[in-house]
Amino acid sequence: MTFGQLMAFVRERFASDPKRNGSILRQLWKRYGPSEVEVMVKGAALLGWKDLRGLYSKEGIGRRWAQTAYWNREKRAPAKTLNALGDILQARGLVK
Repeated sequence: MTFGQLMAFVRERFASDPKRNGSILRQLWKRYGPSEVEVMVKGAALLGWKDLRGLYSKEGIGRRWAQTAYWNREKRAPAKTLNALGDILQARGLVK
């Protein structure tokens, strides 16, 4: 995900203070890189946070919570993928 795409997601999901959230996102992007920041931001959205200030804490607790929330959701994703694959194979008549 590019910075622009992630910023659009932040503006849509965390609309409380776009200027502050943009600044926090920019600083996190420089410090942790695109893939980690994407996980943090999506995790914060899953947790229902109103802004990104929790991700920018000095101790890093908010970042860890957000990452854990994201990866816990992703652990369940492969089962959904396999079910979808099974549905596709059944629709084509390859599996009964």
